[in-house]
Amino acid sequence: MARFRNRPNNDGNRWTAEVRWEGQIRTATFNTKTAAKQWAKKVETDISEGIHTPTAESKRRSVRDLLERYKENVIPTKRDQANPRRYARFWIERLGQIRLHKLTRAVIVEVRDELAKTKGPGTVNRYLALLSHACTMAEKEWEWMEKNPLRKVGRLEESPGRARYLSDTEREALLKVTANSVHPHLNAIVLLALTTGARRSEILGLSWKDVDMKAGRAILQQTKNKERRSLTLVPQVITELRTIQKVRRLDTDRIFVNPTGNIRESGYHKSGYFYFEKAWRAALSEAKIENFRFHDLRHSAASYMAMNGATASEIAAVLGHKTLQMVKRYAHLSDEHIKNVVERTAQKVLGKS
Repeated sequence: MARFRNRPNNDGNRWTAEVRWEGQIRTATFNTKTAAKQWAKKVETDISEGIHTPTAESKRRSVRDLLERYKENVIPTKRDQANPRRYARFWIERLGQIRLHKLTRAVIVEVRDELAKTKGPGTVNRYLALLSHACTMAEKEWEWMEKNPLRKVGRLEESPGRARYLSDTEREALLKVTANSVHPHLNAIVLLALTTGARRSEILGLSWKDVDMKAGRAILQQTKNKERRSLTLVPQVITELRTIQKVRRLDTDRIFVNPTGNIRESGYHKSGYFYFEKAWRAALSEAKIENFRFHDLRHSAASYMAMNGATASEIAAVLGHKTLQMVKRYAHLSDEHIKNVVERTAQKVLGKS
């Protein structure tokens, strides 16, 4: 792998060592052949142990080049593109001029710690995850980097997660308000979220072809984990959907879209998809519910299931989680149910004391 050439000059003998590896060439010049051999041996050892030398591409390309390519080729394949684009813009602004071979763990950790001063651990980890995925693409597919420097960058410890849910009084107040809302679809959307645990994007993505009201079922074609999922439609939701269906638009199969077509004046999102944030916030205010987000309806659905005896695997199946980790936050709500199960079993096995 190594070659040595003697090149005498006015100062005496000079030895040039050359190491070739997968199309790359590294050279260095020494006063003695012994020194040249020692250097070449170390380079060869580093290569064999995976301590690779910077490629020509990693020296030529910058973090900006990396993330611009990522924005062009990878982000468009994601369902949620807004957040990844924001994360990419941040890294371009912060580290864009750095060459890839100088994108070290120390550099990234410094930025991570700065981010942590203004953003929560979960958000910081998502910023890191995007840069890590971009570096993995550069390493494994684009051959711009030898290895991903974020593999050894620690992620911040995240809290178990928010589990705010509606109390019985809050739920009754909210549903009373949404049932009387002038907004044509608000009640249906809230009922869907509260009874199925579906996400906002999943609900707004529903089409009439996905709904079977006779069977009481709806199919989510696009979910966060990219797997189809079935929703069970309770009678109250079916009633709302039948009402909407009577005045549905015929130029689209979407359920939750502006029924009048006047997007700007009626407060709908400019994309044409149904937008209800203003009505939702007004309903929360009228129902006197504080510190509550739309996503908390999903937590409410899961919490009610836990309190009514659903197992972690059952809750995960309804919510579409691939693992049980995300539903552990609801475990404490099923304590009373577990206590009752143990007591009933003990009575059956041991008899009443």
